[in-house]
Amino acid sequence: MPPTRRRILVQTSTLGGTALLAGCAGWNADTPTVPTLEITLENATKNAHVFHIAVETTYGLGPWVSREIPPETRELVEREPGVDYDSVVIHGVVDEQTTRGEVLDINGTNRTEICPRMIFRYNTDSDPTILQSSDVRC
Repeated sequence: MPPTRRRILVQTSTLGGTALLAGCAGWNADTPTVPTLEITLENATKNAHVFHIAVETTYGLGPWVSREIPPETRELVEREPGVDYDSVVIHGVVDEQTTRGEVLDINGTNRTEICPRMIFRYNTDSDPTILQSSDVRC
């Protein structure tokens, strides 16, 4: 059966996607570690709220941590995700609303350690969000 245009496109995109992922995923490269992950819980509302966070790595979901944050304040929480993983994802819940954020550039850096700072922000005018600061201090 002669190859169809669709089959050629699928095969080409699969090979190209694999080649792109090989560079982005850092295959054949050392994976840097995140020794300490700083997560700022930011309550941008006029009421106190309980924030729940958990850090997930390649090895699974870590323990949940809960903090009541007073109105219009922030609190820093430090987590130690461990070593030897390919991704770090933060899961957050506040007022039964969920969010998640992935620590970016774990495999896209030439450093052996990175120290990202994350912000878990809640404002009643929008959904909770997790943001990453661009300041790498290690």
